[in-house]
Amino acid sequence: MKKIKFLLLTLVVFLIPINSVVKAASSCSYEEQVEFNNLAANVSYSYEATDIYSGKAINIDGDEEEVDIYVRGLKITILNITDDIYVKLINNRTRENKIYYNKDTQDGVLTITTDDVDEITDYKLEVYANKYSCAGELYRSATFTTPRYNYYSSLSACDDNPGFYYCQEFINSEDISLGDFTERLEKYRNEQEEEPPVEKGFWQKLIEFYKNHMLVINTSLTIIIIIGVTSTVIIVKKRRSRIL
Repeated sequence: MKKIKFLLLTLVVFLIPINSVVKAASSCSYEEQVEFNNLAANVSYSYEATDIYSGKAINIDGDEEEVDIYVRGLKITILNITDDIYVKLINNRTRENKIYYNKDTQDGVLTITTDDVDEITDYKLEVYANKYSCAGELYRSATFTTPRYNYYSSLSACDDNPGFYYCQEFINSEDISLGDFTERLEKYRNEQEEEPPVEKGFWQKLIEFYKNHMLVINTSLTIIIIIGVTSTVIIVKKRRSRIL
């Protein structure tokens, strides 16, 4: 089972406050600019792998009934979009850009799904004021990168090598040839086999030493205890004889 590849890939990244300072040329007052800076600073995003509905098809392996088809893609989530601000999301690879308002969200949370994951994609997220005299002014700008889907992750060779980088479902590096994949996988396997043993701690060594010499240690301890008890009894008897 490819457990790792079917786990949700979740990467949460809070936006760096690039334009979160009061703007000298703003049409809004100082207090209003501070308000927008705070609202913009609360905007954050995350993305995760998800299944996206792609339509229906005939199940030829079963009773030939229609079944739902899903493809792997990404779900981008943008948080804390209020009525007082709006955001613009720009896809730097396709040059597509869209504006989203609070009305486009569910309780301030905007969810966007995309199955266009064949390539690594850079996004730019901008946060704008949506009220007062400075409505339309930019108050926050940040970029983030989403990974691409790795088709090699579906190969049976990845079943036994889930830790191999090119067996991950989504990766942040460019595609490689099948020959390179095979060569790197073989190198990874060899490294795993040749991996030096982990240095054992003091207590682990002590426990193993005891297990390996249990008979000798137990026998020695028994003899020491017997000698100790015998010596104690003799000493006590002598003291009692003196007293009597």
